[in-house]
Amino acid sequence: MTKNMFSVIVTCSHEPQTHTTRLQVIRTDTAEEVSLDSSSFLIRIAMDDEMNVERCFIRHIASGREIYVHSGPGLGAFITSCLLSGTSDSRS
Repeated sequence: MTKNMFSVIVTCSHEPQTHTTRLQVIRTDTAEEVSLDSSSFLIRIAMDDEMNVERCFIRHIASGREIYVHSGPGLGAFITSCLLSGTSDSRS
């Protein structure tokens, strides 16, 4: 098992009356809420059909810092079905 592991539970709750979403992050090791800075991110998911790999590009808007996350097929479908509400994207 990896010695340096950081695990959190992220809870998203949508308030339909105000059209806002609350994001709560709890550390699994201490059960304490993690304070988050106000931030905006750009997230892009691209599929490389030849390599059967999905790449997720994340940019922190304020600082311009960027990172890529690689995954097997299913990252886009996971995000669409588990995080996005009311989308018709049928990626799998």
